[in-house]
Amino acid sequence: MTVTALAAFLFAPASASLFAQAGAAASANSPAADSARSAARAADPLRGTPSTITSAGNEARTQQDAFERSHRLGLRFYNGGADATCEVALGRICYWNNNGDVPPPAERADARLEREALLEVLAKAQRENPKDDWVNGMRVRYAIEGGQAEVGLEAARACGGTDWWCAALQGLALHNLNRHVDASAAFGRALAAMPEAQRCAWDDLTLWLDPAMHANYKALGCSGRGAENARVFRLGQPLWMLPGNDLQNEWYSRFTMSRVHSLGRLPYDMQWGDDLLESQLRYGWPTAWSVQNGGAADPRPPQVVGHEPTPSYDFMAVPSGIGSPTQATAKDWEPTRKKARMRYSTRYAAGYGALPHQFARFLRGGDTTILAGGYRLMRDLEMGRAPYTAALTLDGFDGRAPLQVVRDSAPANSALLVPFSSTMLASVEVLAPVGKRAARVRNTVSPLPRETRLSDYLLLQRGDPSPTPTLERNATQAYGSTEIEGGTTIGIYWEMYRQASPSAPLQVSLRATRLGASFFQRLGSSIGLSKALTPVSIKYNDNGRPDGGAGRSLTLNFPSVPSGDYQLTLMVSGAGVTDSTTQVVRVNSGNK
Repeated sequence: MTVTALAAFLFAPASASLFAQAGAAASANSPAADSARSAARAADPLRGTPSTITSAGNEARTQQDAFERSHRLGLRFYNGGADATCEVALGRICYWNNNGDVPPPAERADARLEREALLEVLAKAQRENPKDDWVNGMRVRYAIEGGQAEVGLEAARACGGTDWWCAALQGLALHNLNRHVDASAAFGRALAAMPEAQRCAWDDLTLWLDPAMHANYKALGCSGRGAENARVFRLGQPLWMLPGNDLQNEWYSRFTMSRVHSLGRLPYDMQWGDDLLESQLRYGWPTAWSVQNGGAADPRPPQVVGHEPTPSYDFMAVPSGIGSPTQATAKDWEPTRKKARMRYSTRYAAGYGALPHQFARFLRGGDTTILAGGYRLMRDLEMGRAPYTAALTLDGFDGRAPLQVVRDSAPANSALLVPFSSTMLASVEVLAPVGKRAARVRNTVSPLPRETRLSDYLLLQRGDPSPTPTLERNATQAYGSTEIEGGTTIGIYWEMYRQASPSAPLQVSLRATRLGASFFQRLGSSIGLSKALTPVSIKYNDNGRPDGGAGRSLTLNFPSVPSGDYQLTLMVSGAGVTDSTTQVVRVNSGNK
């Protein structure tokens, strides 16, 4: 089910603070903590030194601080999360995910104007000294925050300071523009150029992984994480149809933006610390802000709420799916799970749904099987109007390149065909760029044995009346899923890999049986009083095709029957040998 979620960070008491700069567990407001933070800020190479900061750079620093003070004082009140409970406690802050909550209040017009003025000062300071890492980072930050994506990329490209920092800022700006391949390349340059200890920290995915995986993951060490990280990012990638890996870019973008945030004042009006870093790495950085109070009886001052982009989803597979990708099923992804280790709101799709689908396999000689990956865009997916882009991707996670077919201007229901020869994880995906919606399903598929005599079957919108039906022709008018409407006409396509002739025909039967029927329904069926349990029962002799081909098709009138699951079984018998293939079909007819 597609869920519209609002995630927020609530400023909580400082007594449980964890400060990255302070290190030890000193009180957040103690002189020791203040001294430690000041020392850490002074030693931060990205802040610059008085001897290298220009007059415009000093002006930019002063104006940034003033902007955030003013921003904080002018935040509008928000009551949409007043009844929210803390989902994840992180030091001084509390994170919760409010599904279906009201959007945050619009930003004040004067705040937008003040940000524009700050950006002008930052642009001047960058022109005056492109080596000022603080200025470079802040200009990219506020351009992105102000919705000026191209200005953010311009600022990142104008960076002439520390090599890894400039590359990371480019990765952040490119990711914000959905330029996934270019962003990946930029982050690759950043990781290669940064100090080893920092690269080790940026490559540590512990915060996104289930605690059950932590011990084995940490045992890999910095140098041994490469293959595991690649698998985690690949399995978590929202859409395999897109080049690059936007989920991996999101991870490094969160590190980069968090590093920028650590350099200056925030609307929270609190010192940067480990708790803020963890919250932003796990759930992203806020893109809107508000204040909230507990009501007239609450003596506390208004609390600052930071709102993430929404809706956001948990794209991580469960530990068993990560450990054995080619045994994973659709149930190994729970995008709306509670107390998620991470959430991510993609910039190219504002919502995700579970895709109604059908997988069917057809033999092509030797060890090759053709997989038909069908999909159907149901109304409740709210995909919006065409065009759609559909893709079927198979990945064996064995070092070989994935197999993929992508169809632009795809219809609302169809099937895509990909040949394969070993067990792989298949992903059927549809993206609606206009509606900014996506839907997908992932499941493990295995090739048919070479001795197979009967293929799977593919449901169609209508049967193929020609005497020589083919998979390629019928895939274009596939029904797309195993969910059908009662009282409708559908088609079915399958292939037989044994010969039939008028002198040696094969007996074909197709039968639908209701699953989960009550005792009295079964009793009524047994004495002929009810046909609801067996709404379909077809038998005929197959005398073979004129050309000897394997493809078969027929039209099936599925009667109006009670809603529920029905086992639809195809059987082919002859010469004392019977083969069968079966699938569970969900019938929706509005009656029980």
